[in-house]
Amino acid sequence: MNEGRQMEKYENLLAEELFFVKLRLCNILKPEDIAGKECLVICAMGGVGLWRKIYGQALQEQLVEMGAATADQMLLFNTDVLDSFYDLTDVMRFAGTASYDCIIVLGGMEKTRRIYEGVRQLQELCRPGGKIFVMARTPKVISARQEINAYEDLWRYDVQDLSSLFGGCSLEMTASSGDGEIVAAVFTRGVGAAESRCRALFCTRTQKRADIDGELPHGYFDEASDLDVIGIKHHTDKCSMIHNYLGKYEFFLQCFRNQPIRLLELGIFQGASLRMWQEYFPHAEIFGVDIREGCSQYKDERIHIIQTDLSNVDAVIRLKDIRPQIIIDDASHIVSHQLLALFTLFDVLPSGGVYILEDLETSLNPEQFEDAYRDCPLDAYEVCSRIARITARKVPDDNSIYAEHINRIGMQAELVSVMKGSVVFIKR
Repeated sequence: MNEGRQMEKYENLLAEELFFVKLRLCNILKPEDIAGKECLVICAMGGVGLWRKIYGQALQEQLVEMGAATADQMLLFNTDVLDSFYDLTDVMRFAGTASYDCIIVLGGMEKTRRIYEGVRQLQELCRPGGKIFVMARTPKVISARQEINAYEDLWRYDVQDLSSLFGGCSLEMTASSGDGEIVAAVFTRGVGAAESRCRALFCTRTQKRADIDGELPHGYFDEASDLDVIGIKHHTDKCSMIHNYLGKYEFFLQCFRNQPIRLLELGIFQGASLRMWQEYFPHAEIFGVDIREGCSQYKDERIHIIQTDLSNVDAVIRLKDIRPQIIIDDASHIVSHQLLALFTLFDVLPSGGVYILEDLETSLNPEQFEDAYRDCPLDAYEVCSRIARITARKVPDDNSIYAEHINRIGMQAELVSVMKGSVVFIKR
């Protein structure tokens, strides 16, 4: 990727952070708001989490250079640390007995479901007379063109929304980005109790304003599910706080719940999803595969760990001996690795077996992910689409790239279900 393209990419992905830089240059937060003060920076990791983390750390250092007595950083939706925090309703737990003179919220407003509670905690955490800087996306952000990923927002805000939410504060200053997609506000904390007067917010699920005191709008798969509750408990990024896969997965997997099955997961990261599967399937043997040294630490009762390279054909073939009923590919997200696993392992599933291919955003979003992910003539999503076509027609297509594999899987598949970020295959 050339330097100009890379710069443009990060400018789009880090729109909120770059907007904040511009606001700082305009002294939206004055030196007297920082000097000698105890500060907290809140960043939402999102799909460009590493860059947000780096930016947050740099901002911490800048605040110290401006004379801040302390500068703490809270990372939301951070699955790198399993005892980390998900949304703004966790800020009091993060702070413990601490309080702050200046709180900078660069993310989290969009994904915090119980936003009343999150805002209440922010107000309680700020000392009377202290400053709260809030940045949020507006209803004009209709699509995910700024940050393309499988993470799902819930709320959008305008200035009036923010002012009503932070009812225990006085509004000092507002600003919006040139395209109107980002809004910022600075509040001064009052001496009274934290309060919120907002009654409705723009909901991304319905594309209209919804009563935040009432039940959140939901669709078929948005009901509370056992699997999602367990996923949130174990801090897997598959849960509804991050990718929001699990409510959908449970639709296909609940029939196996009390059966003595074998489940194979490719890619185990911090082991969170392995522990989730172990709890959800009380009679299952769970097999986790990863290339990283030290992955054996996630071994547990009914959890078996295999350290191997999933780009190696022979290594993938050996996994067929497990003969699982469920396979989840959450490994490298590199297309060649995804296709090798799918083409090799789908055959060993029994009738009614389930194969889940995750994180197709690497195939769909060149704006965010390096070309190295898409190292095949067809990306993973296109392959899945062609398999679905064969499944629907039950007529082989000899002209397709990877025709042998696509035809075989398509003819064997009972169902191919495409959702945001993943595809579910069920064996006939």
